[in-house]
Amino acid sequence: MQLYRRNTRWLLALSGFLLLAIIASGEELPDHEHAALPVDDSFTMALAVDAALANYPSTEELAARSAQADAWLDRGGSWFADRPSLLMRYQTDRWGSDNGLEEYEAGIQLPLWNWGGRSATKDLGEALLVESGAAALALRWYVAGLLRSTLWNIALAEGDHHLAEQALETAARLTTSVERRYELGDVALSDVLLAQSSFLEAQTSLIEATAELLDAERAYQSVTGLEKRPPFLAEMLSQRHDVEADHPALAFANAEVSRAEAGLAVAEKTVNTGSSLLIGPRSERAAFSPEHDDSIGITLNIPFGGSSHRRTEMSTAARAAASARASRNQQIRDLTLALHESAHSLNVVHQNLEASAERMSLAERHQEMSVSAYEKGELELIDLLKVQTTAIAAKRQVTRLVIDEKRQTALYNQAVGKLP
Repeated sequence: MQLYRRNTRWLLALSGFLLLAIIASGEELPDHEHAALPVDDSFTMALAVDAALANYPSTEELAARSAQADAWLDRGGSWFADRPSLLMRYQTDRWGSDNGLEEYEAGIQLPLWNWGGRSATKDLGEALLVESGAAALALRWYVAGLLRSTLWNIALAEGDHHLAEQALETAARLTTSVERRYELGDVALSDVLLAQSSFLEAQTSLIEATAELLDAERAYQSVTGLEKRPPFLAEMLSQRHDVEADHPALAFANAEVSRAEAGLAVAEKTVNTGSSLLIGPRSERAAFSPEHDDSIGITLNIPFGGSSHRRTEMSTAARAAASARASRNQQIRDLTLALHESAHSLNVVHQNLEASAERMSLAERHQEMSVSAYEKGELELIDLLKVQTTAIAAKRQVTRLVIDEKRQTALYNQAVGKLP
């Protein structure tokens, strides 16, 4: 307890010095207080993914994708290639020779589909609709990956924090024992200073572990926008060993290719669009004639030529289709590499876990023997501290491997496209 009082006074003095320095510089220390996230046992991983998806910025784009698909489907269902238009014309020589010439003409101009243009436009709308659904599933898969990473990072940070607390307790017990033996004249003052230094180092490690835990929880809150988290539950390892066609990311890449190729088909089928049909009445009165002649006319407008203009539109659509295919091929490479890395990492964890557990058992036994030897005066304190450091490191490695096995299982499931 004497050591605790001494350390408390030292820390208060240091805090006071820092506070005076900050006040003197005219700066304020930002508030980084953060309460630990509570665990809700009824809150499932799937619900957490729903919350994270609703909180993710790209979610707003999904509605726009769906609206675009509906718009193209509606356009493909139209009878005309573009909007009909009303045409009106009036001609007179009143402000010229004024011989009584007068003409009235009105009509409706109807843009016509090219052969296959309407079907291609409808196919593009259907491709956009499939792409919209694939984009929603791919985004959910991506957000699930973020959530899996942040949750298991919290688990790793919690494990480190728990071990840091245990190390501090061990250092405190040792420091108290050394101080008591020093008061009895059994050890030198150098042992007291060494034990106190070890205790302060354990305090620093706990502070750093606490900061890492809070940072991990902040990352989770940033992803989900929640003030609670689900419990850490180990996932069942997927039995898939390859990136299959229904993988959310690959399905979205394939949908993008289909959409781009449908866009190319639309460009090919509608590049000559411009043909139109004009139907309307006409009333005219010739010069020096009191009578009007009424008639109905039909005009067919068919554009021709302009191959240089057509090629620009088709080449743009062809480039978009080629880019989509290239992105799909790159996505296959990335997913395959990620799957292999996940499988390799999981295999490494399995191989290391047994050896690390045995090493921890030996280190703990060595620590018990070293404590007894130090109490009997058969071992120097610095050697005991080295043994304790080795034991803590061995236990930390096993704790992290146990958690990392579950983490790597989740990441493997993520790699093969399995959603929570």
